[in-house]
Amino acid sequence: MLNSGKCPPQFVFEMMAAQATREFLEGQESAEDIVARIAASFTELYDTEGLESDMIRSMERILVFIESVEVSDIDLMLLSYIWFQINYEDLVNKRNKKPLFGGLLKGRPKQSDRVYLTAKNFKTYAFALGNGKVALKPDDWDMTAEVEFEPVLKALYPDAFTKTEEE
Repeated sequence: MLNSGKCPPQFVFEMMAAQATREFLEGQESAEDIVARIAASFTELYDTEGLESDMIRSMERILVFIESVEVSDIDLMLLSYIWFQINYEDLVNKRNKKPLFGGLLKGRPKQSDRVYLTAKNFKTYAFALGNGKVALKPDDWDMTAEVEFEPVLKALYPDAFTKTEEE
């Protein structure tokens, strides 16, 4: 394992939690089954100890927030948040997808407050989106073209990459 003992970077964890929330809202699987499947798909990239429980707690916080506000298209907002995490470090700074030192997706020590940070960052994004400070994902965004994030996106969306490989 490339990142033995290292957890996903915070922004990757937030992408995982947002995708798990999207899938839970579809209602096809239980939250536990969804996070177990997502965590299992990341075992080759990161140490996944404690990942499932943290993702469940993050989903709960995201869902409590979503319930407290009026959103017309929750799925679009969550997918846009994933797009935002890929492209921006914060509300104004674009992500350097080719860092000079170290890998963008290199594992890091687990942050003890990653559940809190996920909810806080999602709320910040949602309010900025509502105030027109950030954009929704572009209609023509193709996740399979995100070369730097391919390992993460393949783990989150295996069907999208399988279709691309077949074509």
